[in-house]
Amino acid sequence: MSFRHPENGFTLVEVLLAVSLVAMMATLVFGSLYVTLSAIDTARANSATEQIVRSTLRVMADELSVAESRQTPWIGINGLLDGRPADSMAFLTMGQFRGAESVKDSELVRIVYTREGERLLRFVRRNFYGLTDESVELVELANKVKGFNVRYYDGKSKLWVDEWTGRGTESPKAILLELTLLQEKAELQTYRQWVSVGAS
Repeated sequence: MSFRHPENGFTLVEVLLAVSLVAMMATLVFGSLYVTLSAIDTARANSATEQIVRSTLRVMADELSVAESRQTPWIGINGLLDGRPADSMAFLTMGQFRGAESVKDSELVRIVYTREGERLLRFVRRNFYGLTDESVELVELANKVKGFNVRYYDGKSKLWVDEWTGRGTESPKAILLELTLLQEKAELQTYRQWVSVGAS
């Protein structure tokens, strides 16, 4: 009687099975790593956008807090673009927000905030007595903007209103700024900033 010794090594089926298991595990590991890295990149992008928006709203709040209503009335227009808020606001503020080249101009500057398309724009007339557009400066404050909404608190009626027109030379007592941006993965995010006018 003869005994057969088992052959040393692996069969082709065993090798193929081991390779497929290793490939499947590598796919799971790298897939999980890719999802994690994508989530980190998205979070970083959203965080950077939020920091930019917060600083933009802070600058706007600073300008609004020292706004003036004398000589030229405050104007706030309620608007819509593509079914979303596209308000415009025009006011006078102190000259400390002007560029260095405008020191010779009047103490007050005229500022307009408005949404055009997907951009939030800031127009500044350094010398609002000027007759030409040379004294107008344009700055894009934000892009991917899907909504810009402004509400005004009327100190006399004690009500929040969507527009500020025809109220003489008085300015609103407080303002609510709402800026809606398109984030990663087509998500809309709304940022809010409260401003007390005349607080500074």
